[in-house]
Amino acid sequence: MTAQQTTSAALQLLQLRYGIVGNSPLLLEAIEKLLQIAPTDLTVLITGETGTGKDVFARAMHGLSPRRKAPFISVNCGAIPETLLESELFGHEKGAFTGAVEQRKGFFEVANGGTMFLDEIGEMPLGTQVKLLRVLENGEFTRLGSTQVIKVDVRVIAATNRDLAYEVRQGRFREDLFYRLNAVHIHLPPLRKRLEDIPLLVEYYGTKVAERLGISYEGIEPEAIAVLQQHNWRGNVRELRNLVETLVTIGQGRRITAEDVRRYLKREEIPEPSRALVLHSAPPAEQPPLDLGLVYQTLLQLHAEMAAVRQALATLAERFAQWQSVLSSLRSEGEEDISRRDPDDFRLDEMERRLIIAALKRFNGSRRSAARALGISERTLYRKLHEYNLTEMF
Repeated sequence: MTAQQTTSAALQLLQLRYGIVGNSPLLLEAIEKLLQIAPTDLTVLITGETGTGKDVFARAMHGLSPRRKAPFISVNCGAIPETLLESELFGHEKGAFTGAVEQRKGFFEVANGGTMFLDEIGEMPLGTQVKLLRVLENGEFTRLGSTQVIKVDVRVIAATNRDLAYEVRQGRFREDLFYRLNAVHIHLPPLRKRLEDIPLLVEYYGTKVAERLGISYEGIEPEAIAVLQQHNWRGNVRELRNLVETLVTIGQGRRITAEDVRRYLKREEIPEPSRALVLHSAPPAEQPPLDLGLVYQTLLQLHAEMAAVRQALATLAERFAQWQSVLSSLRSEGEEDISRRDPDDFRLDEMERRLIIAALKRFNGSRRSAARALGISERTLYRKLHEYNLTEMF
């Protein structure tokens, strides 16, 4: 088999099994790297704009590796709250934090023997980056709330649409982790730089959605392809796929015209931000999948925190009731209107003495109950009784 035949067979495999479609020079360069490093255990950094297929390349890399029968775990670092990300990756022990009602394995333990795909690695907090570097260096980590060292054998593939070198210079990403991840770098080109792949992509996604709907796909007019190749494709391949699926579904597989494309592109187009108001336009974030485990854990934590709030409110209510009893005792002594009282009665020590007397009278001389109502210890109450010469009275 010639080199050209081998390349053609590899492209067919990647298209049929993983949906990697295209033969533009920039994409073929990325595919060549993918085929070279997939059988190895090298750490890989995949970069590219949102929607260029970084997750697809990661799955293909795992599927073409000796680890393909082991787990492939995908984690979007930007979709998990910073306070929970470390727990999700490395696990935790029971009681490690509020809501940790049982021991939980992290994704690295679950992925042991397989591949971990860390999407949006640029969103990872610096503290978690330290633990990730340790895993990459020697395969070791500890669960939150534990001192036991756990060893795993996991291949790490990371992806980002950020410029990590810039993030390093800004102090938001560790330099040592960056160089460790960047051992092998695959850059996926944006769709606007591989316009020759658009006909192949349209045919692929159009056929796929037609098969799913059980209809016949009649193709797309050349004029429509020309319109697609003039679009800027901010959402890249993901945006094109969504457009084709919409057109085929609504048209029930009929031939796509240039007018169809113009109508839906205009409907979905996002206006350019004003340069006078926006200094930097960040690419749109990928929509993270719903993580039911994370939702459940967050709800447990909220439940525990609400229980603590209810307990605090109950304590305050009890204390308020006790103070009401003390104040009612003061009123029952027949005190005159406060505005008519002697100025000396407003001294703090005098007010404190009167409160102690009222509390002890309210609880029939029980020093323990009076101290609790006053919010002080019994020892402090004894000291106050001596200070105000009240020991003989109570």
